[in-house]
Amino acid sequence: MNADLAKFEIACTLKGAYDEVGDSKKGNKQYDIIRSVYLLLKKENRLEEMLELLGPAKNPYVRAWAAGYTLQISPREAEKTLKELIRIGKKSVCITERKVAFDAEMTLEGWKEGELPF
Repeated sequence: MNADLAKFEIACTLKGAYDEVGDSKKGNKQYDIIRSVYLLLKKENRLEEMLELLGPAKNPYVRAWAAGYTLQISPREAEKTLKELIRIGKKSVCITERKVAFDAEMTLEGWKEGELPF
C-alpha cells in the first residue's frame, strides 16, 4: 500500500473512533486529512487505488469512506460494499458497525438521489 492510502486509512479509522466518543474537534482534523488525500488522488487520476480499501479485511470506517469516494468511478463495487456494511450493521450490537451502517445508508441514499458532491 502506498503512503497516500496508508494516510487515508489511518485518518478514516481515527475519525470513526473520535466520532464514537463525541470528539468532533479531533474528528474534524481527521476529516481534513481524508479529504486532502481524496482530492490529491482525484487530481492525479488515482482514485482507482482506493478500490483496494473496500475489502472485508479493512476497518469498516475505511471501507465506508473509500466506497463513498469510489462511487464515481466504480459504482457497482462501491455500492456492493456500502450495502454489505448496512447489512452487517443492522444485525450488530457493535456501535462501530451500527454507526458505519447508518453512514453507509446515508451515502447510498445521497448517491441514488444525485446529491453527493464530488
